This record gives sequence, structure tokens and C-alpha cells, in this order.
Amino acid sequence: MKKSYSFVASGTCRSSGTGIDARCIFFDDRSQISDLEFFDELQAALKLSETLPDCVVILSSPALAKHLCGYWSTSTDQRTNFMARGAREGVHYVKSYYFFAWDAQGLTLETSEHAQPATLLFDVPVDDFCQQGLRQLVKDNPVVQVAPAGHVFKHPSGTINKVFIQARELPVSEPELCFVGRSLCCAFTPGLLRGVQTVFVDTMSIYPFVREALDFAGATARIHSFHSYGALSELSPPSEPYVVVISASTTGGMARKLCGNQGFDDKRVLTLIDISAAERKGTVLIPLDQVDDIYGAHLADGTETEIELVGEHFSSKAKPPRSVALGQPHTPKDLIRILEEFGIGGTQAINHVPLGRSASKLVCIDADRVASSQKFHGWLKAEIPWSVSIAIDHIVFTNDVGSEAIAALAADIIERAKGVRPTIIGYSDLDAASLSAAQGILVVTAVAGDGGLLREISRDLREFVPPALPRHFLAGVGLPQTGEAWERLRQFLERNTTHRRYGFSSWLVLPIGPDGSDSAWRDLVELASRAEMAIPPADVVDGTIAERALTALSKAVDVAYNGFLPKSDETPLGLSDGFLFFGDAFKGRLAEVTPATTYLAVSSVLQAARDLKIASNQLRPTGYESVVLAPENFLRFNDNLLQACILRAAHPSELDYSASPHLSTLMKEFLFKVFARHAHLYGAAALEFAAALATGRLKLKKADAQEVVSVTVANLRTQPSALLGLLLMVTA
Repeated sequence: MKKSYSFVASGTCRSSGTGIDARCIFFDDRSQISDLEFFDELQAALKLSETLPDCVVILSSPALAKHLCGYWSTSTDQRTNFMARGAREGVHYVKSYYFFAWDAQGLTLETSEHAQPATLLFDVPVDDFCQQGLRQLVKDNPVVQVAPAGHVFKHPSGTINKVFIQARELPVSEPELCFVGRSLCCAFTPGLLRGVQTVFVDTMSIYPFVREALDFAGATARIHSFHSYGALSELSPPSEPYVVVISASTTGGMARKLCGNQGFDDKRVLTLIDISAAERKGTVLIPLDQVDDIYGAHLADGTETEIELVGEHFSSKAKPPRSVALGQPHTPKDLIRILEEFGIGGTQAINHVPLGRSASKLVCIDADRVASSQKFHGWLKAEIPWSVSIAIDHIVFTNDVGSEAIAALAADIIERAKGVRPTIIGYSDLDAASLSAAQGILVVTAVAGDGGLLREISRDLREFVPPALPRHFLAGVGLPQTGEAWERLRQFLERNTTHRRYGFSSWLVLPIGPDGSDSAWRDLVELASRAEMAIPPADVVDGTIAERALTALSKAVDVAYNGFLPKSDETPLGLSDGFLFFGDAFKGRLAEVTPATTYLAVSSVLQAARDLKIASNQLRPTGYESVVLAPENFLRFNDNLLQACILRAAHPSELDYSASPHLSTLMKEFLFKVFARHAHLYGAAALEFAAALATGRLKLKKADAQEVVSVTVANLRTQPSALLGLLLMVTA
């Protein structure tokens, strides 16, 4: 753990006017430090200097300063070795060593030593050095964000400029926090902080700085946060002694308002970081124009895209989102092969609960179908001889019938090759005794998601057998949430404490996107629960009709948990020929394709779009840019079942058009047509679109959403329907 914070400072000797370069080292006194650690910290700090400084300045509390001075005077050999590092070819470049004690009143020289008797003595400007230490923290840590070209930050105050300051990032270690706290204490009039009873802060993220300063001053004041501009106007100076600490500012507006409009004493107001200290009310601890001229040079001309700040975070809705239209480049590598093999009769219903599991899964392939696949058998017969160690004599399978069948197939292949049949063990029977004679282990599973069971088995094997024992993990079909998750699984299973890697094989892998508890189906169930208690405005729809509409909503949701909301006539959503990502997998058999298979395909396509390596066509946001599905996708893939699958499989952020007036308008016009034609094929997915609006997964600009809902409700208000109920929940 770091015990010091060091930085380089430059200044002028106050007595001679000579320029000085100093390596300053501040020691945190909250942890014990030995003489060896002290000199190690000094040497490490000196090594960081590109050129040797003129002097070394050591800063610490008065109590610690006495200990450090004692180490310096008594540890002769270590001191000599350290001072020798400041010399080259007999020339002492580091001329002096200064020990300063830092208390609430300021810095006091404790002692000093010089490399040579004739060395010029420096009267070091130590206060200025400490100020440079604060500026160095701004440079070293992610304190200041500058908006990228063509962008500006919109602050909570309404100010628009190119700079965003995160004061909470100023210290990133205990010594740095200690240094900031002492600097904050000494920035006030000496003794002022000791007597205060209340400290107002604009954000609790600077609480550690303020608490450190109060502890350093010996004060017991309480810290009250007024949450930035939220409650600023309600503040008034209290009767007891106080100070105000503002985390950051770019214009000085908060301090100006507090002092100019609300009666606060500017001697008691301090801003930690501001663009400048000029023409500011109160004290500015770190003016950025003294850190680097570049912070004052950024100009906005009014044409930039705004990045809206929320508290101390900037929103990913910074600029109008980039829209992505799904196409051929987003085709998952193994999708067609999986559809051909399991698309008809091989996928379980949506939200199916696998045997032996308690939680449901959105997408699930029948493990028995994997085990019985002739193509899989062919792959397995080739894979085991090529990839699996000859030492394998035990096979462990996950506890399902399909995996057990694959274990038997693998045992047959190994037996034909070696003449000895491996021992087969179910995971539930796995223990040290069952593996006592093992020379090599093969772990098989028919279907793996993100590989939770394989990880568990791997951990158990580490307990039961030595790491040098060969092992291989084999999965028939992988359905991870992301390609990255599958790669992490591979790394976890392969890596071990030996210099070799364990084996890992998989036949087909199809990343399918999120499969967690926060699915669109769960959102809809929660919406139905809220609908039971909802009371729509009486002036919108007749109360009886509204009640029956909400009841119809609940019934529709209840029967659609393993599928999708139906058409307006309560018949299931349908599919027609020509879906790009099906290829020829279902030629002549499209009627046999289940909604679960269609959802599997659409969800995997969306995930492939997220994982795509081509940034311009990738469905993945960056820090400054959000990404949405282009409204065009609902026209390109206009079968009602495909539209429903896109709505359910997309991340909510991918359907958030509220940051783009243009895209929001396009979606508004599209929804008008869908809802108006809800009884026709064009608008057959109307319930799904209304559900997406009601659950918040689909977002338009507020005015656009209100217009769509109000117009459609007015057209539907005479007859109760699930569609009316869903739209009423948008306004509820």
C-alpha cells in the first residue's frame, strides 16, 4: 500500500531569487512507517524524476515529522545511500533535504540537511509547492473531462461549455486524500475551520475531503449536503459558525449566488476546482487556468451537440443516437446450422424451466436433441481423437439425460481407441472417492449457457484431483449471453496453475443476448400487477370501459407468458416467408417454426450486432454516443411476429428514441399507423408495441408519446380491449 504522495514542484528561492526544482514527498501519518519503508519511499519517489531535483522536500504531520527526522539522523547507511543517488560523478545535484511539519496553522520547517557544507541554502516556497501538488493531482487523475470535437457539456446549472469537472476523482489513494484534506483546511483563514459547527457541501462525493479537513483542524462539525442546484435556493446562513465547500464550478455561479443573493460570507465559501479564480466569490482551491492554459482555451460556437450532465455523470444520450439497421453483416456464425438442426422440434417454449432447475430460461435447446443429432455424432467422433488427451479415463456429465447420453457416446469412442472404457460419473455423484483412481477427466454437457455448471465442476475438480491431472471440457451447444462471456468461460476452464492448458471444445456456439430476470416478460407481468390497482383519469375513458380494458390487459398477459401477446382478434402472431436470417433452413416447413425459434433467431441477430467488430455498424454505445435500432427495422422486418421479437429482445436503451427528435417522429408516425390498423395484418403487433410503450422499453419524446396515446385512446375509448388497457397504462 502506498504510504506517500510525491510530485515535482518548481519555484523561486524567497531569499536569493534562485530557481528551484524540488521533489516533494508527502507522508500519510495514518499508517505506521518503519525506517526501511521511509527510505524505500524516498528512493522510489526520486526515481520518478526525469532529472535530479535541486532539493527534496518531505512533508508530514508534526508527530510523524519527528519520527522521520529520527530515521534520517540514526539510519546513517540508508541516508548515505539515498543521498548518493542525488550525485553524479562527484557532483551533488540534489543539494538539500528539508523536513516540514504540517498542522492546521500551516507548514513549519522542522529540520534540513545539505549535501555539502558550501551548498547554497534555499528558502523554499513550500506553500506554493503544495499548491502545485494539488495541480498535479488534476493532471494525474481523471478530474477534468473535455468534450470531444463537435460536443459541449450541459451542466445541471444550465451552463454550456466544453469542460466537465469531477472533483471526487481528485485523490485516488489514502496519501492523496490526506494531502487534499490538509490543503483544504489551510485554504481557509487559520483557525476558522476549527470553530465551525456546520459545513455545507453541494455533493456527498466530496465528503471524504471535507471530513479529512475537519479531522485535521480538530473540528467536530456536521456535514450537510444540499445536493447541488436542487436545494440551493432554500439555503440561508445559519446562526452558528459555518463554511460552504463547493465541489466544482466552471463559471463561479453557485458561489456568486450564495454570496450575492443569499447572504453567505465569501470568506467562508470555498470552491475546490474552478476554471479560474478571477472575478470569483469566495476562495478557489485549484484554478484550472493555472494547471494548464488548455482548460480556458475551449470555446463553444453554439453548433455543437450537447452532452447532458446528471449530477457528476454525463449521460450516454449526449448526442442524437446513431441508428443501426439490421442486415447481412449481423448474421451470427452458427445461426443457420442451429436452425437447421434444432429450429423445428428442438427448441423449448419461451420461459421454459429446464429439468432439475428452478429458474426459467428465455431460450432453451432440447439437450436430448443435441445428443441424438447425427451431425453432432460426426463432430464428436472427429473431435475426441483430435483434441482429447489419451490419459482420459473418467467422464463427468452434467445432470441431464442429454449430457448422460453424450458421456456414453464419448466413452464408446475412447473405448474403441484405447480398449478400456472410461468410468462415467454424474455431477451429483462427484466426490474425491469417485475420482481417486483418475488419470484424466473429460467433462461433458449437452447445452451450456454462460457455463455456470461447467465452472462449478471445474472448481470441484480443483478440490478433488491435483492440477497436473489432464482434463478436457466439452459442450455440445453453447448459448451464452455474449461472445465475450463464452470467451471468459473458455479462459476460466483452460487456465490452471501448471504451465499447460486444460482442453475445451464446443460444437456450435450462438450468443443469444440477455437471459436474466429483467426480461420483457417480467416487465409485462409487473405491468399487469400495476394495472389491477390503476385508476385511469375519468375524463379520458368511461370508468366501466377502462376497468374492463385493464382486465383484458391482465388476461392477455397471463396467457402470453410462454409466447407473445396476440393479435387484436386474439389469434397468435404469425410469420411469412422471406425472413433474411432464416436463409433456407425452413424451406417448405415455415408453418412448423415456433415463436421460440423465431425469438432465438432475432435475439441472436441483435447480439451479433452488439458483438460486431465494425464500429460504424455495431449496436453498442460508447461513452459519448448512444445507439438505437433504426425505426426502419420495423418496416424491413414487417411480419408481426418479427416485430414482437425485436421489441422483446432489444435492450431498452436500443429502443430509446427520446434523445432524437427525428427518430422519435419516425416512430410516432409508424405507431399511428400500427394502432390505427390494429385489426389488420399491418398492425397485428399493436399489442406488443403498446406493451413496449407501457413498460417503458420503447421510448419516444414525451410530446410524441402523449400525442400517439391520446389520439389512439380517443379512437378506442368506446370499446374495452387489451390494446386500450395497455395504452391507458402508458398514462397511468
